[in-house]
Amino acid sequence: MACTPPTSASDVFCCSAKRNRWAARAALIAAVLVTIILMNVSKGFIHDSTTSLAGSAAERIVGHLTAFVALLSLQLALICLARRRFSASHHASVKSGNLKALELLAASATDEATKKDLLARAADIIAGKPGCCK
Repeated sequence: MACTPPTSASDVFCCSAKRNRWAARAALIAAVLVTIILMNVSKGFIHDSTTSLAGSAAERIVGHLTAFVALLSLQLALICLARRRFSASHHASVKSGNLKALELLAASATDEATKKDLLARAADIIAGKPGCCK
């Protein structure tokens, strides 16, 4: 599949929204996998605590807590990353929709002043001025 350049700014934001959605989905899948690993580590600790081959009880508890804290912090980081990517995806899709509407209005406008005003609004949306995504 050939890489075609975007034809308008709305296409750029649409592609950005798609990429952010995929990144968020990947982060959520990774968070679910970390949760599964975390549960298996907990089960392993429960089963291994009955045998005396794994060292003293304090060593086993410290080892388990170290693994638990590391995986929990990774899981929370992945969930926060997914939330940020979903939020960025939403904002990019709103910008894309607003830009498409302004592009259509500017194309159908006959008055030159109206066309300039619509293009100025589109430039504000691209620049990220406040009020573009309420």
